[in-house]
Amino acid sequence: QARRQLRKMFIRSSGMRLVHGQGNTQRMKLSYRTARNNPLDLYVLMDLTWTMRDDKKTLEELGAQLSQTLKNLTGNYRLGFGSFADKPTLPMILPQHRENPCAAERATCEPTYGYRHQLSLTDDIPAFTSAVANSKITGNLDNLEGGLDALMQVIVCTKEIGWKEQARKVVILVTDGFMHLAGDGLLAGIIQRNDKQCHLNKAGEYTGSLNYDYPSLEEIYRELLRRKINVIFAVTEEVVSSYWELSALMKEISYVDILSADSSNILELIKKSYESLIKRTQFADNSPDFIDMAYYTDCGGQFPSLQKRNYCNNVTLGKQIDFYVDVTLKKYPDNQVYTHKIRVEETSLSEFMDLDVELQRPCPCQETPDPENEEGRFLCDYKGYLYCGMCECDEGWTGTYCNCPTDATNVTSNEALLQKCRQPFSDKSTSELVCSNHGDCDCGTCLCDPGYTGPFCECRECLDCDEKLADCICGQCVCKYGWSGSKCNCDGDTDACVGPTGEICSERGTCQCEECQCEEPYLGKFCEIDPEKDNKLCLFYEPCVTCLIEQKQGMGVCENLTEICSSLDRQETYPYNFVHELDPGQDQCLVRLVNKHGIQCDSFFAYQVIDHSNFLTIQAVDCEPPDYVALVGYISAFTLLIGLLIIFIILWYIRAKDAREYAKFEEDQKNSVRQENPIYRDPVGRYEVPKALSVKYDENPFAS
Repeated sequence: QARRQLRKMFIRSSGMRLVHGQGNTQRMKLSYRTARNNPLDLYVLMDLTWTMRDDKKTLEELGAQLSQTLKNLTGNYRLGFGSFADKPTLPMILPQHRENPCAAERATCEPTYGYRHQLSLTDDIPAFTSAVANSKITGNLDNLEGGLDALMQVIVCTKEIGWKEQARKVVILVTDGFMHLAGDGLLAGIIQRNDKQCHLNKAGEYTGSLNYDYPSLEEIYRELLRRKINVIFAVTEEVVSSYWELSALMKEISYVDILSADSSNILELIKKSYESLIKRTQFADNSPDFIDMAYYTDCGGQFPSLQKRNYCNNVTLGKQIDFYVDVTLKKYPDNQVYTHKIRVEETSLSEFMDLDVELQRPCPCQETPDPENEEGRFLCDYKGYLYCGMCECDEGWTGTYCNCPTDATNVTSNEALLQKCRQPFSDKSTSELVCSNHGDCDCGTCLCDPGYTGPFCECRECLDCDEKLADCICGQCVCKYGWSGSKCNCDGDTDACVGPTGEICSERGTCQCEECQCEEPYLGKFCEIDPEKDNKLCLFYEPCVTCLIEQKQGMGVCENLTEICSSLDRQETYPYNFVHELDPGQDQCLVRLVNKHGIQCDSFFAYQVIDHSNFLTIQAVDCEPPDYVALVGYISAFTLLIGLLIIFIILWYIRAKDAREYAKFEEDQKNSVRQENPIYRDPVGRYEVPKALSVKYDENPFAS
């Protein structure tokens, strides 16, 4: 009785304080809500080797659009920028190309460097754009880069980078190459292990590149967790599989997405990856090995009952998520320290709760036994006496109150009775705890403490189960036929959960209170969306939409249109509508058609299901090829007109030029002064007959 009275819990304003006895489990509740407009520190760490020169130019051009993208995510953000290449030594570079590593490309670039911090976190977007523009391309020998060297410096150089304690800290690492790992430094004769310290000089150069080996993934992971920094790997398709494997080792703080060849999709990538990060929450703690911390949650209704997990995905912004933490003392510490502080914290944010745990000290009894004490013998049914709060039984008796007869020749009979109160496990082992430490063993039978039930007191009592609607089985409400829900207070009608395919929640979840509770990772009203694979309803509607588009474009007539575009019971034909643009807020499905000319074209459609009525909205698309005869005619006529116009312009130009030259000639003639040579003699002789003689000769010589 004395031992059980010490099992208690109390709360104080500075945190939560638990008083624990060995084997005792106490539950506390944590409530978490993702804040809107959370401060964001985004540091762009870019590979600036030769093959990334186009990507640098793209990032420079997208500076203003990057600002708008971040404003749509949060109004409180800062940007930083840094670049990396590799260790500037053989075999990462060729010695003869040390000053110009791009010589093999017949180009000039600056010498190879390990990591260069270009711009501390700032809200000055023009400064960010300028830093990207002023950064220089360099090069190295292979397709393995020193990204982990640079990432470690970005993580540990808190002051130089400018990380803000309360902000969500994100590094986006942009590269098209693989990464050197710990041990690769031996190739260059570098044997000193990475010391996880900041080595940036005033110019932002990493000075330890030739002194320390590359860090290991484990070291990067531990530092990211400790400093609560998330990393996004934006990599090209050729290397993405390697980064998926890397991210799987630290999935709670990392994200991978495919970068286009010229980084033109980097804005979309940042938006997508940031939204994925903020929709995930995970808790961790620093509890010692003798204290067990078990987390339970339904992720805000994503699961019909509490699941043993310390994280949730697809968390809605502003929605409260409750976590229940069971704290159990497995054994007393060997160092006999009985006061401990445990910190429970969100893994990616600076949000935490300190838990003060005071362990119940083992207290050896100092009481002198008195077998003749009347009161003590009364409490022990006159078959024993009370000693240190417990019955010491006379020979032939055992049990909590000495009311169980035993065989006097069997000295282990008492232990045998206690063994009956220890829970057996499936592996044929037995628990060390008597009655799961939640009750007393009385003659081989467990008498459970309030709030616990079961043959070995291993189950909690159901507090919210209505006996008319459910049966309580080891702390869980098991609904009777016709009822559902976490409290079994919903009738068993699943009609609202039946989708157009005729399946209940697409067979990917359960129907709770006429709503689908999807299994992870499925989404949608009917759990039809698999984020990594397909959409069941898109596949279901695709034949109908294909027929409607073909009919609209005159590509053919579907004989079974009414059949494939109606509900399963054939009582309703789907209403549909063609539009030029779909609403961006709707989930869109792709339909791909091939016309009679073999030309492929894509269209998109969206669906809505309201009270079992299906509504389709289809994007209009023209799948017919152009009229090639008319096209050739138009091109020919246009070419002829252009030719005639060019000829006319040439002729006009020639005439205008001739006119200008003739006018200039005439002007020169008017302004010129004629000069003759004094010895020049005109070869043409001229003689004029005198006028008088001319008249005389004109008279008739025969006149009298």
